[in-house]
Amino acid sequence: MPTIVPGVASDENVVVKWVVSIADPTAPKLATEVNAATSVDLTCLLTEAWGPDYSVAVAEISRMCSKVATQRGGAITYSFPDFIFAYDSQGLLTAAINKAYATLVAGATGFLVIRYGKHVDTAFAVGDKVDVWNAQVTAGPLKLAPEANSELKAKSSVVNIGTPQFDKALVA
Repeated sequence: MPTIVPGVASDENVVVKWVVSIADPTAPKLATEVNAATSVDLTCLLTEAWGPDYSVAVAEISRMCSKVATQRGGAITYSFPDFIFAYDSQGLLTAAINKAYATLVAGATGFLVIRYGKHVDTAFAVGDKVDVWNAQVTAGPLKLAPEANSELKAKSSVVNIGTPQFDKALVA
């Protein structure tokens, strides 16, 4: 029987933060950037699993001397699904439930800092590995149609506007 190497559970082990400013995305600062008062932890406001994606343009290469066409990878386009989050339309925008609603507004720019592999209740620490995405909100928030047996939800569309940085260690 093969030995199955255990993986890391994904439930409750991914944190998504909106960070207003990061001077150097290859070395995000823990205290003054990621944990700044202006940063918003979106993790427990999101109502659906969320994660970035990419697509690669493919060019077909053919030659007159061959009936076999080959391919060459081209530009990589990174993308995000819409953020879908809970909100309280009658609550104050400063209320905890409305932090995504107040933050993810059209035109807002910032950084998505995503930490994988540590429980959501574990505080960020120097040395934690994170992915850093330069992002801009293009539309939203838009209130979604109510659903039976659910919560009120809204969505915002966010696009990647820079080169993502993967597995960067948080610095002091």
